[in-house]
Amino acid sequence: MEKQRKFCEINNITFNNEELIKSALTHSTYAYENSEEVKYDNERLEYLGDAVLQLVISEALFHLKPALDEGLMTKYRALIVCEDTLTQVAEDIDLGKYLYLGKGEEMTGGREKASNLSNALEATFGAIYLDQGFAYVQRKIIELLQKYIDLAVSGKLIYDFKSSLLEMVQATRGSSTMNFEIIAEEGPVHDRTYTAAVNVDEHKVAVGQGSSKKLAEQAAAKQALQILSCDEDGCYLVNDLEDLQEHSGE
Repeated sequence: MEKQRKFCEINNITFNNEELIKSALTHSTYAYENSEEVKYDNERLEYLGDAVLQLVISEALFHLKPALDEGLMTKYRALIVCEDTLTQVAEDIDLGKYLYLGKGEEMTGGREKASNLSNALEATFGAIYLDQGFAYVQRKIIELLQKYIDLAVSGKLIYDFKSSLLEMVQATRGSSTMNFEIIAEEGPVHDRTYTAAVNVDEHKVAVGQGSSKKLAEQAAAKQALQILSCDEDGCYLVNDLEDLQEHSGE
């Protein structure tokens, strides 16, 4: 069974024109290396799918109750349709497994690359739209992205953890300070792992690791958001704050 047929079967997607869904799963490197077999890669379908996705999410946000203003709808839509979210959705349905990739792209981890996954997902939406119409693709998109819509509206769909942490710390009338530092670098130059620490009020509150300094800082900020609480008087580790509240209630 060809990849596209298996992909549709596992994800319960109805398709009449298999060539469309195959194109949606075809990376440009595969199309180039197999030009006699493959007519199109997924770039044109990605363009169409992006527009379809934007419309479906816009309408879903528009109909939420209570009604959201334009600014919030724009903010939430940007979070929902960004590469990070689409990559997660693609991973939810194991999309990378079914991609047609060129040999070089395959060897360099192309099935896990965020850009390949998010682009192929948008292309898949475009292919479904052409094959089954708007109502069908709308149902499929909402089915796949509803939990991310809910997370965005509840303020829990966060990718820029550093900015979110800074916002929280700045809510303390400017009395709390925050900074990041790289505390370790390990591994060869081509495969280095960085460890970052985030300090609040000169106390190390969390650490994180990543393949770049930026990713390590984001990981540290994500961890800090889970264990730090800030109010107008300052910032506290959640456990310390709970202990303080217990003692004050005795």
